[in-house]
Amino acid sequence: MIKGLIIDLDGVLTKDKALTPFKDAPDFINYLRNKNIKFKIATNNTLYSPNQLVDKLREEGIDVSFDNVITPLYVAPEYLKRKNIKDIYVIGSENLIKFFKESFNVKNNPDVEAVIIGQDKSFSFEKMKIATTAVKENDARILALNANLITKDDDGLVFPGVGSIAQMFSYATKRQWIHFGKNSEEYNKQLLEYFKCINPEDLAVISDDIFTDLIPFSKIGIKTIFITTGKYKENDIPQDFKPDYIVYSLKQLKGALN
Repeated sequence: MIKGLIIDLDGVLTKDKALTPFKDAPDFINYLRNKNIKFKIATNNTLYSPNQLVDKLREEGIDVSFDNVITPLYVAPEYLKRKNIKDIYVIGSENLIKFFKESFNVKNNPDVEAVIIGQDKSFSFEKMKIATTAVKENDARILALNANLITKDDDGLVFPGVGSIAQMFSYATKRQWIHFGKNSEEYNKQLLEYFKCINPEDLAVISDDIFTDLIPFSKIGIKTIFITTGKYKENDIPQDFKPDYIVYSLKQLKGALN
């Protein structure tokens, strides 16, 4: 019996970067509340600050509180402060840069202690040079906000995810990288603390991402629910992995939980 549910955002509750919900998403969240199923929306989204994300979801009819959501932007600032990292270069949206400027010295040159990598639709050759130089010449840390291999854009096309960009810098500079997204040590510590009152066998994750979410969560004993409404389809499931459940909509999952 599922008593706790980790819910991916993109491709599960929302269909695009504007956070347009799937039509059955608001009802599904209300259903979980009515059934007293504890849930947390665990996302790698870095286009919005945590507060902006909650406000936007509410505007779209998905009734969540700040406590119901976790993003890499909960996690990364704590790590930077703990490591006494102050000067950073940020690859990401203007919104992401603004978020980090509130607490850190964001510079536009290689003289930094860390390169923060988020999703950046205006990623350029110039940004690539600054980041590579920061890592290679100044020994800056490569800190990715998630480990996503690919990301699906609003037009249905996919592009290299944050993890792929971080791996590119790692390969070029022979430096290691870490991330603050799902299934990182920092992220999962906070996420699983939320579900500490629930037995692991009663906890499940629903996601469209087989590689970033389902396979890693399965390795720590969490039930996996693959939903086909996002960037991966059934024929993308590798032969050595079998999700506990496969569903084609949140409405179908709701029926299975009854």
